Amino acid sequence: MTIDPNTLTQPARRIQIVMTCGMALFLAITAGLAFATITKPSSVGPILADFGGFSTGPLMAWQTVALIGITAIHLTIWLLLLGTARHVFRHLADGEPEAASHAARNLANWLWAMLAWGLISQILVSLVATWGFPEGQRAISFGFGTPQVSIALSALIAGFMARAFALGAELWRDHSEVV
Repeated sequence: MTIDPNTLTQPARRIQIVMTCGMALFLAITAGLAFATITKPSSVGPILADFGGFSTGPLMAWQTVALIGITAIHLTIWLLLLGTARHVFRHLADGEPEAASHAARNLANWLWAMLAWGLISQILVSLVATWGFPEGQRAISFGFGTPQVSIALSALIAGFMARAFALGAELWRDHSEVV
């Protein structure tokens, strides 16, 4: 039986390109946030608060800095996540299942980190965005919905992929030794 590695390597290269494009998009968003922070820092905080679902008026400087920091951490984790996913598919495209297994394990860890940070940041954003509200209108928000379930399932799948790639690498070595 002949195994054609192109059936795996070509789609893996295409997905690697998609991950690279995703990283470029997040880098552009990060650059846009940095530019907005430098040029109009007072307008960035309310925009981020609105994006988080909290309509606010003008924010104090510390609130804006906190919201920018929370967003920067999100963007950093996304960049690390996409970079790690890109490594998984690059290793698959290069025919390196053991390296892909290691990268998939790292991907699963970054997905768990994204889930944890997403839950923590909900609380932080709600607290920071509503800090200046009158008593009784302040909020601490926490939710576990479809996005969080999707990230948890993705982390589980990435962990399974890591084990499958490790097994595939072992089977490939055995197959190569027999032939």
